[in-house]
Amino acid sequence: MKSTHHATGIAMRLLALGLVAGLLIGWLLPDRTGASGLESRQLVIAGERFIVELATDRASRRQGLMHRPGLPDGHGMLFIYPDEAPRAFWMKNVAFPIDILFLDANWQVVGLTEHAPPCPGSHCPLFRSGGPSRYVLELPAGTAERLGLAAGTSIEPPTNVPIRVEPAR
Repeated sequence: MKSTHHATGIAMRLLALGLVAGLLIGWLLPDRTGASGLESRQLVIAGERFIVELATDRASRRQGLMHRPGLPDGHGMLFIYPDEAPRAFWMKNVAFPIDILFLDANWQVVGLTEHAPPCPGSHCPLFRSGGPSRYVLELPAGTAERLGLAAGTSIEPPTNVPIRVEPAR
């Protein structure tokens, strides 16, 4: 009887250890989004959690949020570049307004466009960073105002941000 009780205790400990290991691995590994297949990370801004898709290569940065029906609250897209440089974004084939935050290498907002309007045509205005930026964060329109984000605001970077990304050109 003692042997069965001891074996059951060991099995329960192994099961608990496996569950803890699974949770840790799930927390450390990048999430995947459904349709886009891009890696995502959790980003906390002004105490609010966002799931942001990572655009780290030319193709994903070029595609951005084009041809999507919308951007749900609590979600966004983070464009990651290998260097700081002036950036310009447009809204070609984006069907909904967004806020565009341009961030330097220290995750400080160096430029901001609120409520960038959709552009279904081919003559779309450019929204410029206003200074060198390494990251560009697109969020649902109105988020920047609601959270009080402005030039000079610092954002806590997400964990496990890719260091090596494909060059811009």
